[in-house]
Amino acid sequence: MKIVDAKGMQCPKPLILTKKALDELSENDTLKVIVDNEISKINICRFLEDQGMQVKCKSIGNIHEILVIKSGLVFEDGVSEESCATDVLKENNYIIAFQKDKLGEGPEYLGKLLIKGFINTLPESTVLPYCMIFINSGIYLALKDSSVIDSLKKLETKGVEIIACGTCLDYFNKIDELGVGKVSNMYEIIEILSNSAKVIYP
Repeated sequence: MKIVDAKGMQCPKPLILTKKALDELSENDTLKVIVDNEISKINICRFLEDQGMQVKCKSIGNIHEILVIKSGLVFEDGVSEESCATDVLKENNYIIAFQKDKLGEGPEYLGKLLIKGFINTLPESTVLPYCMIFINSGIYLALKDSSVIDSLKKLETKGVEIIACGTCLDYFNKIDELGVGKVSNMYEIIEILSNSAKVIYP
C-alpha cells in the first residue's frame, strides 16, 4: 500500500500528490491519502469517483483517510473536466468567472442590482457558457440564500457546469451553504481557464 500524507497542505497540493501517486502505482495497487481539511477530502474523492473508482473514506475529527484501489487507464490532466462537458457545450467554448458578488466598481447597491440582472437574464441567452466559476466574494452568488440561485439552478439543468472555489467557501465559512454546483479547487479552476477559448470576467 502506498501512503500519501498530505496533512497540513491546502488544495490543490493534496490532489496533485494523489494524481502523481496513482500514476506511479500498478493496476490494483492500493493507495491511502491522509488529509486534514474537508475541501481536500471532497476534491480528492470526487476526482477518484469521476474515474470510476470505488472510494472509502474514514474520518476521525478533522483527519480524513481516503482509501482507493487503482483501476482503469492512466490519468490525464483535465480528464474530470472533459467528462462533464457535452458536445453542444464544447462548441460554446467560453466561461464566466465571477470574482465578486457585484458588477462593476460603482456604488455597491447598483453593482449588486446589475449582477442580479446579468445572471437572471443569462438563462434566456442563445449561447450559454459551458462553465461558470465563482471565486473570492463571488461565491456569495452561489449560496442558498442568493437572489440569483434559481437562475443558476436553471442554468445547471441546461448543462452549464457551476463550480465554487473551496478555499473561498472555507475562508468565508460558507462551505455548508453552497446552493448550486460543486466545490472545486485551484488546480481544476486553472485547468478550465487554460482550456477555454474565452473567459468573461463580469
